[in-house]
Amino acid sequence: MAGARGNQRTYRSPLREEAARRTRETVVAAAAEVFCAEGYTGATIEQITARAGVSRPTVFGVGTKAQLFALARQRAATGGRLAANDEHFRQLMAIPDAHRLLTEFAAFTAGISQRLGPLQLALEQAAGTEPELAQLLESSQQELVECARGIVTAAAATGSLRSDITQETATDVLWLQIQPANYRRLVHERGWSHRAFEDWHAATMINALLGPRTTAGKPA
Repeated sequence: MAGARGNQRTYRSPLREEAARRTRETVVAAAAEVFCAEGYTGATIEQITARAGVSRPTVFGVGTKAQLFALARQRAATGGRLAANDEHFRQLMAIPDAHRLLTEFAAFTAGISQRLGPLQLALEQAAGTEPELAQLLESSQQELVECARGIVTAAAATGSLRSDITQETATDVLWLQIQPANYRRLVHERGWSHRAFEDWHAATMINALLGPRTTAGKPA
């Protein structure tokens, strides 16, 4: 009998799994709306429940308030994080021209900062009093450092990194440049367009990290 039980297959219902996935997406989307409107401190599970149109146990089945915030933030970044193991990120690092590499990286990170919007502000504001969010902020910053380091390594491999800057300093400069707060301050507070920010973002990266373009061994 024990052997028979061990050979039993776990029953899977595609319809049930699809319904669970949709419910999860509904809850996370509702949580994102509430966090954007109320901030982390002002948001409540009851507000998320009402916005999602589901029961309180259903919401908790997706996660706690802090977990819902982390999921909402991940969703805002198009279902994934800016991480060294991300397929898009690996494609960026394979670009052989450093100027194009930084231009496309600037567009990539500007888009993420745009989508994160008020969720990033809520994270920064709540991290001082909410240990789980403080941990999330710390891990997200470490991700940014590692991604900056990866881009700098790729740029250095092309021979285009400025000779008067170390890779570690270049990493710190790029880490500072890709902070989502830069987007919020220039676009939301100072009224820049997304395109204006993206152009500045790319130009600043290139000017800070790369030497002048060269043609046949001479500056272009």
